[in-house]
Amino acid sequence: MWGNFTLREKVLLLVLLLLLIGGVLWRIAPQLLAPAASDDRPGKLIEESAPPPSEDQREPEVEMITVHLVGAVQCPGVYHLPVGSRVYDLVEAGGGPAEEADLEAINLARPLYDGEQVAIYRPGEAAAANPAAPGQKVNINKASAEELQTLPSIGEVRAQRIVEHREKHGPFTAVEEIMDVSGIGTGIFNQIKERITIY
Repeated sequence: MWGNFTLREKVLLLVLLLLLIGGVLWRIAPQLLAPAASDDRPGKLIEESAPPPSEDQREPEVEMITVHLVGAVQCPGVYHLPVGSRVYDLVEAGGGPAEEADLEAINLARPLYDGEQVAIYRPGEAAAANPAAPGQKVNINKASAEELQTLPSIGEVRAQRIVEHREKHGPFTAVEEIMDVSGIGTGIFNQIKERITIY
């Protein structure tokens, strides 16, 4: 049958056949190439689809307090420390104690509270600055158990309860709050209210 066509007709049929094959390839080419293109960058596609970190995954902000450090330290000044810091943390933030510092005169393990002033004494200065000295009030937020016992009707047991109460609940914000301590009622408060302070 192929022999019945002239050369011209054979050439035309061949051209039509090539055009037909080309049209078919043109239609299916995008489908053949698409998977290959999407497989070239799997890592990139994962990065683009990854969600941003949520607020729950971010680190919470640390609550800070401000404390004034004075006395026998390398760098006295105002410092910002995380809540829960203690006196020794403040001394370290201030560059450490000076050579002449009397560290036995202060409780380095005492928790700090916002807005207070901490004094690091030199030998002999602590006695002179004793809040129980005549004419001076006892700071119920700073005083040791021994200093608290200088107050009327405050013996060893009540003094220790005051120390434990402020360590557990934080500093007193008013002198009246000392009545929250077990064993200290209105009667004892009236005896000591003129001799105590929170500053």
